[in-house]
Amino acid sequence: MSLLDDGKVYLEVGINEVVTKDDNPNVPYGAEEAASDVVAAIQHGATVVHFHARYDDGHQAWTDDEVSRTILSRAAREVDVLAYPSYHGSLEHVWALAERPPVGTELLMTPFDPVQHIKRVLWVEEENRFGVVTFDKDDPNGSRPPYPPELDRFAELGLVPNIAVFNSADMRWVALAARIGILRQPVNIKLFFSDRWVSNNDPDPDVIDFLLSRLPADIEHETIVVPYAMSSAERCQNLWERALDRGLGIRVGIGDCPLAFPTATNAEMVDRAVDLITARGLTPATAADLRERVGASAASKSAS
Repeated sequence: MSLLDDGKVYLEVGINEVVTKDDNPNVPYGAEEAASDVVAAIQHGATVVHFHARYDDGHQAWTDDEVSRTILSRAAREVDVLAYPSYHGSLEHVWALAERPPVGTELLMTPFDPVQHIKRVLWVEEENRFGVVTFDKDDPNGSRPPYPPELDRFAELGLVPNIAVFNSADMRWVALAARIGILRQPVNIKLFFSDRWVSNNDPDPDVIDFLLSRLPADIEHETIVVPYAMSSAERCQNLWERALDRGLGIRVGIGDCPLAFPTATNAEMVDRAVDLITARGLTPATAADLRERVGASAASKSAS
């Protein structure tokens, strides 16, 4: 049963990303500021929060699991926190958070960007499997596995990959990986759209329909639409509205589109999203709702 079957949709918040206080003075930097925004977002109706662990001066703490641990522990004092950090290359800090959970909560979701991991992959239709392109005659089968080994580590730790789909190639991989069971269902998907980043999906609402059409009907998923690095608030609104009209979730946050919302707070962005959701007779899912929906497969896998 999907969240939509219960009249709910998944509302995510991207609180800071790589945005500076020059872009928006309300963007949180260090652990205390980030934790405060996580709490405010959840209190205003967010289902889950995505954050970049950053130091007090704004620099990214890509591999410092203690910053993320502090954010999550601090937020857990006040709310039922469902949140996950970002990464760049290494996922070691994610493993560390899962192995040594923050006080008062635990990590369920993990970021996963196919663009960072899927290299030179082939699809072998007659064998229903992935293969690897190789240019080395001494290594005809390729030295890399046909799927990212990080997925095995996620399963071992009971983590649910939150999969970033930046373009149709990413979506093709997601559909095929779900088809053969490399990605467990329901698949948790984020569709990124941008009018500035040409590597992201074109921010035309019709592209949402196209990407959804690439997912076979028998693949269960919870999908959200993420306007990112957008320069137009109106175009963000158009994407959110089409997503909700299709029963998808949405992501908001001052970390995602500071040019479009240069003075907003994360709490205000959540309020805006909740208004859009309730206007359609829906409600934002709670953290407990999402845990039940996407966490069950991870839990059963880690226990097996």
